[in-house]
Amino acid sequence: MVSGTQNREKLKKYINNSSIWHFQENNLKGNIKILTLYTLLTFILTYPVIFKIRTHIPGGGDAFQWIRSLWYTPAAILNPSLTKLTHDYLIFYPYGVPISPLHSAFNQIISYILSIVIDIHIAYNILWLFSFIFGAYGTYLLVKYLTNDIPASFIAGLVFAFSPYHFVHSLGHLGATSIEWIPFCALYLMKMFKEGGIRNSFFAGIFFIFVAMSDLQYMVFMGIFVLLLFSYEIYFVLRKEKKDYKEKLKRIFYKYSLFGLISFSGLIPLTIESILTATSNENFLKLDPFQAVMFSTDLLSFFLPSILHPIFGDLTTNVYGNFSGNFSENTTFIGYTVILLSLLATRRLKENKYVKFWSISALFFSLISLGPLLHINGNTSFTVFHTTVPLPHLALYYLIPFLDNCRTTGRFFVIASLSFAVLTGYGVSELLKSSKNNKKIITIVISSLIIFEYLAIPFPVSAVSQPSFYEEISQDKDNYALLEIPATLNYEAGVSVIYYQTIHGKPVVGNWAARFPSNARDFELNTPVVKELTYLQPFTVDILNQNINQVGTSVLNYYNISYIVLHKNYMDDNEVDLAERLIQKSVKMEREAYEEDSLIVYRVKREPVKPFMILKNNWYSQEEWDGVPTRWISNNATLMIYSDEKVNKTLSFRILSHYNIKNIEIYAGDDYFKETIATDFTDVKIPLSLKEGENIIEFSTREECFSPAKIGDSQDTREFSFAIQNITMS
Repeated sequence: MVSGTQNREKLKKYINNSSIWHFQENNLKGNIKILTLYTLLTFILTYPVIFKIRTHIPGGGDAFQWIRSLWYTPAAILNPSLTKLTHDYLIFYPYGVPISPLHSAFNQIISYILSIVIDIHIAYNILWLFSFIFGAYGTYLLVKYLTNDIPASFIAGLVFAFSPYHFVHSLGHLGATSIEWIPFCALYLMKMFKEGGIRNSFFAGIFFIFVAMSDLQYMVFMGIFVLLLFSYEIYFVLRKEKKDYKEKLKRIFYKYSLFGLISFSGLIPLTIESILTATSNENFLKLDPFQAVMFSTDLLSFFLPSILHPIFGDLTTNVYGNFSGNFSENTTFIGYTVILLSLLATRRLKENKYVKFWSISALFFSLISLGPLLHINGNTSFTVFHTTVPLPHLALYYLIPFLDNCRTTGRFFVIASLSFAVLTGYGVSELLKSSKNNKKIITIVISSLIIFEYLAIPFPVSAVSQPSFYEEISQDKDNYALLEIPATLNYEAGVSVIYYQTIHGKPVVGNWAARFPSNARDFELNTPVVKELTYLQPFTVDILNQNINQVGTSVLNYYNISYIVLHKNYMDDNEVDLAERLIQKSVKMEREAYEEDSLIVYRVKREPVKPFMILKNNWYSQEEWDGVPTRWISNNATLMIYSDEKVNKTLSFRILSHYNIKNIEIYAGDDYFKETIATDFTDVKIPLSLKEGENIIEFSTREECFSPAKIGDSQDTREFSFAIQNITMS
């Protein structure tokens, strides 16, 4: 007989042999130690982020736009008279742009709670660090469930959380950085697969919601992962189960139906605004299909260390420069150590149905991340015949709802990254089984190799500044707008300076958003003074015959634009000189320089608004015809005339009809005019009765408009009705 003491000794020995530095399995203390270790590794491998958490943010550029996005949600809720949760009036002033209110709900909610007691950029940094710590911990729990091997699970956590994919997106894409809930969702999906049960379906659905609350694009990817797992389960039952397969299929449909019910109940409030936009006739979320090709992964990127690597980065930068898109969307290096361990797992455990599934998942999502067409070193066509190689993503693009709204196909690799992490866990576990006496050394060596391949130290950071000008106007309770130069012309400037809105809270003209309607920039493109300053171009009369020097101040006052701010650190000397000459020529201003912040600020003088004209909606861009400014319109366009009194005026302009003779209808308040327009320029004059304030004049036709491409004149697909010149008020 074996005594109780002997049994206890055997149990103690077993636990010690299946631990990493005596971290005990299945207890709170062991999990706390694992979390602590991942936290310390996060601080080390993201150096110097934690040491500059109060003064800097990781990355830059888009990161500042994300901070502003996190700030905007409570700002919209608390200031409904100023802006809306579903329509952002604080950018693209004065008309704003529609937005998805809960595009990253988890980050939005947590940042709001944290920002009550700390600065918003520190809240951003905490969320950023959280993604590494819990991304690793979730993967650890997943692989520990599958392998019951703590060292292997620990290494798997390193693979997923500290992958080059995660690091490069951490430079500015908080949504793509927020990978932490993906392994938790996968954990309960695996439990659904292995055990079934209502509890597992419930928590899989809850964590699927958390994935969606982190990034809506990841929701789509995780949804495809679920479909893959669902299909695999059915295939496995039909192939392996000869008896009672109908009952097993019923259980499969039941548990996935429960998962779906839980998931959709939480997803509807998160996605309803995006769904309505995506299914509307004005779906601005859907981009040019070519962008799905541009932002696909290059085949070489699977084998190239990240440009953030302190040793190899200089060697790979030039190669990454050959790829389309940008290096953030092209970095899918998983590491040679991980590839070898994954191959070991698939070879030794080729009969294991779970290893088979994760192998399929790794290959499938790696393949999908390559996009619709194969890229090799930036090339998508090969041989003298310019042959292209279509890939499976091309089929998914048409089959999966809303996938045509996802332009960054390279991000599919996030699921492949998790799959490789799981396979690595299996591979390490197999390796440790064959080396029982050297587990600790093997674990340290493998961990060190993976960390070395993934290194991104020192991680780039950007200083967070608070220019004194913005602090000054933050104390001003009046609401007015700022025109910031060159926020629209220079994307880097726009996404960086928009952070200052979290300080001053005032609307800004133009700037940038991830997605916006095609007419969002009409105000900048069509408004005198605003257009020239926004795009740093000399004044032109456009098709409006008015003296810009006389109406410039009135235009800005009418739209309540009180300050023009020049950001010298984003402009060269010639651009600063041009902007100052434009301002001084057309606007009555008070100038003040903030040298320590590299700002020049002009305050618009308040004065009575004089009459002026502005092109409003649906005008095509200005063209020069024999030196005369000309614009096309399609079936309708509008002109705004501001009058400082009730008065009768005459509106005159030159106009021709495109392709054939058409009737133009002009609506001006209660007045209506109709003219027949020939295909040669005709002078038209109409009497107007203007009211005090804003008067909208609409030009329209009910007849068919033709594009030059349709009638064979050129490849231009724009539909034209009339070309208009020299609009004059007299």
